[in-house]
Amino acid sequence: MLQHIKILSPIILIFYSYVLSQVKLEVNTIPTKVDVHLDGVNLGSSPIKNERITPGVHKFEIKKKGYAPLTYDLLVNPAQAISLDFFLNPIYECKFKTEEKGLVFELNGEHRWDVDMVRLRLEAGDHLLRVFKIGEIIDEQTIRVDQPKKYNYFLKKPLASN
Repeated sequence: MLQHIKILSPIILIFYSYVLSQVKLEVNTIPTKVDVHLDGVNLGSSPIKNERITPGVHKFEIKKKGYAPLTYDLLVNPAQAISLDFFLNPIYECKFKTEEKGLVFELNGEHRWDVDMVRLRLEAGDHLLRVFKIGEIIDEQTIRVDQPKKYNYFLKKPLASN
C-alpha cells in the first residue's frame, strides 16, 4: 500500500499544480453570440464565463457572420482571472460607380478595378481610395464605411454617397 502512495504522489502533485496554475477566463463580445475559438478549440458562443486557461501563449479567433473576423494572440501570466472584451466591426456591401472613362481605382492597396461599377464587402471604418489615370495618381480620398452605400465617383469632385 505504501508503495502505491509513493507512485501516486508525483502524479497527484502534477495534477494539483496543473489545476492550480489554471486561470479563470471570461470573454465578452459586442455583438453577443459570437463563436469564440481558443487555440483551435471552439469554446462556444459569447459571453464565455468560468472557462479555464493555462499560462502561456494562446490564440483567440472570434467569428460571426456579417462581421470581420478577429484573431488575437495573448500571453497569459499566472493570475486569478482574465476578462477579455472584443468589439467586432460589421461588414457592409458597398457599390462604387463612375461614368468617367480610363480610370483605375484602388481601395486600401488591395482591391483594384477599372470597370464602371463594382461591389465590395467592406469592414466598417475608414478606407483609402486612390484613383489612377495612365498610371499616375490623380485623386486620393478617405472614405468612411458605416452602412451599406453606393458611392458615385466624379473627377474633380468629392466622392458622393447615396
